[in-house]
Amino acid sequence: MQNPLPETIESRLTELCNAIATSPEIRAARDTAESFLADDAAVSLLREVMTLGNHLQQLHQSGAELDDEDVERFEELRARSSGHPGIQAFHDAKDTLQNIANAVNGFVSRTLEKGSVPTAEEVFGSRGCGEGCGCH
Repeated sequence: MQNPLPETIESRLTELCNAIATSPEIRAARDTAESFLADDAAVSLLREVMTLGNHLQQLHQSGAELDDEDVERFEELRARSSGHPGIQAFHDAKDTLQNIANAVNGFVSRTLEKGSVPTAEEVFGSRGCGEGCGCH
């Protein structure tokens, strides 16, 4: 496939990606996420609470009766995962990485829309990452 980017944009994009990859905050978030993913017990706990939560949500949305044992199990798993420092650190790291991705996307999208470099206020407004980012 032919590269659709003009050379100047590709060069600047490479610079941006290098800045992102070498940012201490980004590196720390990635290291935290990778540490979590290496913890099989923590990953299993998070996967279990998410799977059971999704199952209960689907049952609820379909109008089916929820089993009390499943609800109790979900509450117990949710409490354990909420108190797990590795899971909480993973969520924080994931939020950090997603916020950076949303910000970069917001600036690029707004630049394409308006044809000039936007201000932070134009991208973020007064409430978070801007319209359509899904964070508010």
